[in-house]
Amino acid sequence: MIRSIDPDGVRTGYAIREALDQIYDGQRTGRWDYKQLLKTGKTHVGTLVEIWLQREFRFDDGRDLDYRIAGVEVDCKWSLNLYDWEIPPEMYSRGDKVALLVWANEYTARWASGLIRISEDVLRPLGRQRDGKRRLNDRGRDRVLWIHGGADLVKNTLLHITDPRKLELIAYATHGQTAVTNLFREMTGELINRATVLTAAQQVDSAKRVRDARRILRPEGIVIFGHYQPHPRMAAQLHLPVPTLGRFVSTRLHPWQSLDEEPYTEIEGSLWRREGPKDAIVRAPVLPSQGGVDG
Repeated sequence: MIRSIDPDGVRTGYAIREALDQIYDGQRTGRWDYKQLLKTGKTHVGTLVEIWLQREFRFDDGRDLDYRIAGVEVDCKWSLNLYDWEIPPEMYSRGDKVALLVWANEYTARWASGLIRISEDVLRPLGRQRDGKRRLNDRGRDRVLWIHGGADLVKNTLLHITDPRKLELIAYATHGQTAVTNLFREMTGELINRATVLTAAQQVDSAKRVRDARRILRPEGIVIFGHYQPHPRMAAQLHLPVPTLGRFVSTRLHPWQSLDEEPYTEIEGSLWRREGPKDAIVRAPVLPSQGGVDG
């Protein structure tokens, strides 16, 4: 059922991304890395993944377990490390139960989900844990029915910045607007999600920070595409990553000429392409509004 309503895994990946971003709460804390979380925060990630999946797919509440999917009781199990799901006694001591296994790794930007029916023969022997939780044995690993055996997770932008200079300009800027402007200046061509903007700005009105960044960066030839049309179409025409809900992508533009071979898009009645390394900086055009949102 899950695969039929989420064949490409986009919705599951979205729920995982939202759960992780919620636990970081970057707007208030400035955190963006799992390692920055306190122990109490780390223990709540699984609960948030469970909540966001139910919110996204509107699973019915289970009577004994987390959900009821297609008439079957299912418990959601999260792990930051693949195959490290901890199975509590209620899933194997009172009849075999079905587990929805979810895994994601921020550092490789990958996630997976699958189903397994829990029974004694798929679990390791009971150890000394007082809570009675057990992990899958080799047989259990082989019996996982993968819904999505491996998919790309929306990247945590700040976590994947490898250049210390760029990270300093974005994450440690003195003012929120400066941080957001630097984010789109330094990370052209990269998809930026709303949580990253919130973390950089650490202010409530992140949408205004993006609008202001557009105005500040225009003289430098930089535009910022959002997720409302026609921005995604324009980004696609320029062979940029296409921004989906709550995501942005910036790029430097240069006027397109008839002899140019690069892809182009039309803005303000003129044709524009992505700026090349030898192009002089030209003031960027004003993007069309996005369904009433300032372009």
